[in-house]
Amino acid sequence: MGNNEEEIIFEKMKEMCESKGFAYTDNTRKIARAKKNLFGLSEWFRCPCDSKNGERFCISTQCQKDIEEKGICHCNCYRKKQDDNK
Repeated sequence: MGNNEEEIIFEKMKEMCESKGFAYTDNTRKIARAKKNLFGLSEWFRCPCDSKNGERFCISTQCQKDIEEKGICHCNCYRKKQDDNK
């Protein structure tokens, strides 16, 4: 079930970022794997790079602010959309 959980998390991450008008990066798959190993499906949205910060999680206000200001989120997982297919 391990890889299946990773795939579910990866798909959730993609859907979440696309629903807010952002794109995912080449790092998203690695982050999905880390989330599976650290948190599992029950807490997949938590930030593996800053897990103790309750304000930082996938597409949180903090994450969106980072993307708007820096072009990419804290984990290098989500970014502003460009003219491409990702």
